[in-house]
Amino acid sequence: MRSSFAILIAVYFVSAVMQTGSFAEQVAVVIDGTSDDWDGVSPAYSDTAGDGGGNGVDLGRMWVADDNRFLFLRVELGVEMDVSENNDLILYLDTDDNSGTGLSIGGIGAELEWRLGDRQGTYRFGGSSTSVSHDDIRFRSGPTVTALEFELAFGRDTLPDGVHPLFLGPQVRILLIDTAGGDQLPDAGDTLAYTFDLDVLPPDTPIPLERQQPGDMRIITYNVLNDSPWSSGLEPSFGAQFAAVSPDILNFQEIRNHSVQDTIDLVATWVPLADGETWEGAGNNDVQTISRFPIQDSWPVDGNMAVLIDTGSVLQGSKLLIINVHLPCCSNDAGRRAEVDRILSFIREAKTPGGSLELDADTPIIITGDTNFVGQVQQLTSVLTGDIINESLHGPDFVPDWDGSDLANLISRQTEKRMAYTWRRDSSTFAPGQLDYFIYTDSVLEVGNHYLLYTPEMSEEVLQAHNLLSSYSLASDHLLVCADFRTAGAPAGPVPTASQWCVTVTVVCLLVLGTLVFRSRWPVTE
Repeated sequence: MRSSFAILIAVYFVSAVMQTGSFAEQVAVVIDGTSDDWDGVSPAYSDTAGDGGGNGVDLGRMWVADDNRFLFLRVELGVEMDVSENNDLILYLDTDDNSGTGLSIGGIGAELEWRLGDRQGTYRFGGSSTSVSHDDIRFRSGPTVTALEFELAFGRDTLPDGVHPLFLGPQVRILLIDTAGGDQLPDAGDTLAYTFDLDVLPPDTPIPLERQQPGDMRIITYNVLNDSPWSSGLEPSFGAQFAAVSPDILNFQEIRNHSVQDTIDLVATWVPLADGETWEGAGNNDVQTISRFPIQDSWPVDGNMAVLIDTGSVLQGSKLLIINVHLPCCSNDAGRRAEVDRILSFIREAKTPGGSLELDADTPIIITGDTNFVGQVQQLTSVLTGDIINESLHGPDFVPDWDGSDLANLISRQTEKRMAYTWRRDSSTFAPGQLDYFIYTDSVLEVGNHYLLYTPEMSEEVLQAHNLLSSYSLASDHLLVCADFRTAGAPAGPVPTASQWCVTVTVVCLLVLGTLVFRSRWPVTE
């Protein structure tokens, strides 16, 4: 009897060493390429350091979590890389927790083999295999540029082959292999298992469309996909979105066959101004900026455009410099790098006394638009830090914000969904990603409300309240990105007048005096 008990104990400890378990970490993860929302989640596995290959990939820690819609992974790669291409990473998911089904590899039976660098995978069920794309398994990842670690998500209710569910039980086993360098997580002989939380995580509170403060300046950026607002039947899709957010300044990309006046007329139809006010506009190449504030001047910056706007009292008398960008697409890292250098040199000269455009000190600067920041993270880093790559052509580096710091990168999420992608095209081999940005001088600007308007995930109540239909965001492959700005350190509301201060002080004094009299006549007893 004792020997049998000893055997059972030995088997238990061996299995504990061989299999690492992680249980029910339901977390409100936003797939935005940052890790703040993973605080409090313990790593599900820590891979052995220094066992990577010559390609630099040395897998580190992996965190696992879920909500009622997604399985979430966060993984350290040990080297800066692009998770969507030019890598040899393969993720295996044993979604029925049965090593006898699926592809036998690393001690598990994987139903899903997802080849990250190829952006495709294979689903296996009952002896059959099906090729799958990101849309079949609702795969999401972030960031969209090279990084040392990534967030990944897989839809829990998907049917990869159109019939059978991806996840077949309460537990999933996970294996990540770098086939080029040979590293794997977990290490050979170990198994990483995760048990889902079967409760339903409450949804996030929807982000309201309204401004936090009435005086906030509302700016949007929107790639409208090849003049789509003028396409048959699509004007209401765009116009209703403009009306719902009621912006002060609109930055568009991919308007190629319509004039600035055409765009002004369209905006004015949906967002009418008060008597005596008129919309103004400027354009270059396929970018246009429409503003209810006076546009003082504009300058082409390659295919992009700088616009100087007189905001009047909204930003406490300050002007505003907006750089409306549409950078080269896709694998053209060199083209994006060159245009980023040109934009940075323009801003540097604008901040330098004696230049053709001499900004007043502390003039707010916002860079916004379709940046197409994919591939190398260097272009994004350059914009934030003022790091000019080709200094021989575009001059020296500089510190871009007025207080000697980097610019701020605003990352927004969809109003009723924990996702931060701004571009989505299900027919593409690339999964949804963040391509549209607001980058700004946070030494002089504060951000109020901000969000990505994605109508398919908005409640019927909110849609009806703003005269929207769930299909409206599908009019373009980009989302409308909205952000409210105010002067940094400005009071939250109107500044009280002298008479209002006197009334307030008098009321407070009377209240204090009344309290003292009350306590003197009726002492408080314990």
